Amino acid sequence: MGEIEAKPSRKYSFMLMGGHLCADINQGALSAILPFLVMYDGFGYAQVALVIFASNIMSAIVQPLFGVLGDRKSRPWVMSLGVFLAGLGMFCIGLVPDLRIIVPSAMVSGIGIAMFHPEGGRLANLVAGEHKGRGMSIFAVGGNVGFALGPVMVAIFIGAFGMAGSVAFLVPSTLYAIFLLTKVRTFKAFGLVDKAAVQSAGGRDRWGAFWVVIAALSIRSIIFTGCLSFIPLFVVGVLGQPEAVGSLMITLYSLVGVCATLLSGRVSERFGAAELLAGCLVVIMAALLVFAGFPYLPITIAIVVVLAVAMNLSYPSTVTLGQSFLPLHLGTASGLSYGLVTCVGGIASPGLGTVGDVFGLIPVFLLLALAAAVSLAFALVVVRISRNSR
Repeated sequence: MGEIEAKPSRKYSFMLMGGHLCADINQGALSAILPFLVMYDGFGYAQVALVIFASNIMSAIVQPLFGVLGDRKSRPWVMSLGVFLAGLGMFCIGLVPDLRIIVPSAMVSGIGIAMFHPEGGRLANLVAGEHKGRGMSIFAVGGNVGFALGPVMVAIFIGAFGMAGSVAFLVPSTLYAIFLLTKVRTFKAFGLVDKAAVQSAGGRDRWGAFWVVIAALSIRSIIFTGCLSFIPLFVVGVLGQPEAVGSLMITLYSLVGVCATLLSGRVSERFGAAELLAGCLVVIMAALLVFAGFPYLPITIAIVVVLAVAMNLSYPSTVTLGQSFLPLHLGTASGLSYGLVTCVGGIASPGLGTVGDVFGLIPVFLLLALAAAVSLAFALVVVRISRNSR
């Protein structure tokens, strides 16, 4: 067999986008399925938030580990196994209405999602060549589309067949996992970062700057996870809408997010990744205050759109910015950007759920607005670091 030539190409970015889509279908579905767990099985807000916590805590453990391993040796097959496990875990959530089964199943799904992201993010950087921002935007779009399709699948299959409809999540994950296996040699040809070349060009790891980016992204993750978890519960519990409307609100959020993510690379090239992050956090903080203060369906729909734009417009470019601070350890940067960041959002979910149980859901969104203010403070530090680096 001849050697496969590893030339950066947009087609590889789209292949990785497809894997991201199939992995994050399950992450989007996990949030959308929460109202059905409350409706069918009588779980409380804190209990269903535990499901998100279980999935995310496993992501926090697994993603950094595979990020470090990815810097030592290219392992594209990990993406295939991860996509499959993500769907398998979601399928198992619907088998038995028992938290002793549901929570471990969510953990399996979380492990699968976590296995995909570090290698996928590392390769998305390499296959993009000189257009890192645009390449990461394409990769990130897969996650947005997955989040959009996940709730739709919940509304269709769980709505029609009850929790047994979760078998539908096993199909796309299995098929795309097989496809990724056929591309292992192709992606392996991209190898690892040429550290000698990076260093000779003046590149170096800047861990301090990287951790400031991670701090901003981690608190943003609290907001992101909180919105995914509690917007559908808010629509059902506060606005009195059917469960399907709550699930489809996440679909709206994700579809608008797709458009914002597609624009991310170009917008960040014009305004700067750090400046874009800070501006979006200002919008997020204001939108959450309006969301909590005016609980009416038309206003809620409008704010969901605003949140979707602000949350997604800056995210891919911020991840790329973090990677630029660790040019010698792209896998580690990807693993921490997805794993540790996701963990913070997951850890906060049960606490937010407890607030919802005791005080109602409106205070939950006030807390998320406060989190946006804290994340903004870190983002402003990133702005100063970025400007000093230019």
